[in-house]
Amino acid sequence: MGESTGKSQGYAETWEGGFIRHDSKGRKVYVIRRMINGRSYKVSTRATTLRAAMEQLKRFEADPEHYNPAGSAHEAPIYLDAPLAGEFLAYSRDVDKNSPTWVKKQQGYLAWWADQLKGRDLRKATLLDDILPALEGAKARGHRIAVLKRVYSWLRKVKHVLSVAEDPTFGRLTVPQAKPEQWKRNKAIPREHYLLAREHLAPHWRDGMDVQAGTGWHVSELVRFARMGSVEPYRGEAEEIAGVLVCPQSKSGEPLRTAVSAEVLEAGKRLLERGSFSFEKYGLAIKGACNAAIIPPFTPGRFRHSVATWAIEKGADPASVAAFLNHKSPSTTRRFYATHAVPTKVPTLR
Repeated sequence: MGESTGKSQGYAETWEGGFIRHDSKGRKVYVIRRMINGRSYKVSTRATTLRAAMEQLKRFEADPEHYNPAGSAHEAPIYLDAPLAGEFLAYSRDVDKNSPTWVKKQQGYLAWWADQLKGRDLRKATLLDDILPALEGAKARGHRIAVLKRVYSWLRKVKHVLSVAEDPTFGRLTVPQAKPEQWKRNKAIPREHYLLAREHLAPHWRDGMDVQAGTGWHVSELVRFARMGSVEPYRGEAEEIAGVLVCPQSKSGEPLRTAVSAEVLEAGKRLLERGSFSFEKYGLAIKGACNAAIIPPFTPGRFRHSVATWAIEKGADPASVAAFLNHKSPSTTRRFYATHAVPTKVPTLR
């Protein structure tokens, strides 16, 4: 399969297995070119990363005549065992650039799935017989579904060892949205509680809290900023803005730039000077500060909700708050982050 006796031609980019071409979208596609036992082979791996291409090259070299980048029904079964889970987690960490916290959670969910699908070939697992029964009554159902879907997607798109037809999650299993009752809980931190807890924090953790309170960033963004963020000057005319904190990458892949006050700017600079920030230790420090202040404990993940609520209750336009929090739509801000904000009062008859 993939045999070609076409005339050799030069390519600007090469790799260990052959050459690299570009598809219609400009992405690199790795092509195998080999001469084996007098026969010339030239076949696309369909891989767009070197890591995936090397996996394909191993499969090709094992059986050049019957090599198929999409896999075949005659290949060895795929089990969700420790080696496969370890390879996926390495990809999640190194290529998907997921946070250590999420990778650790993925590891736990993979262990759970490995137990549920023990001895089951992932190519032959079915939604009705294997996956949905396992999810019945399971906690964190959305996360478990998301992890399994990502594993199958990785097997299809990166390792190219199964087809869409062999993926029981493709187009049939969706990650559930948050339940309405979750939106009814008030996640905003009372401002006085924030100030009380702040007094019981060590300077480093206090700086982190001040940056979150001044930006509405996720904790993962705060950690990335401390490790490899930057500060830019503010070139506008608003007196309350002293500078811009730059988080190197947001979910969309673009740097996240947030205008901040002088106090938050200085806190950000101190975080950059230190260069590291522990997600876990930060949460524990805030919990300890809440206990010391004798207030209900809150987690740093609630600051995003709090910033949105505080801003709208002070009269900020939801569209402006959405732009500040890097939301694509103001409806996201209202639906998920400012559900308990009280709109500014308008003139009435009484």
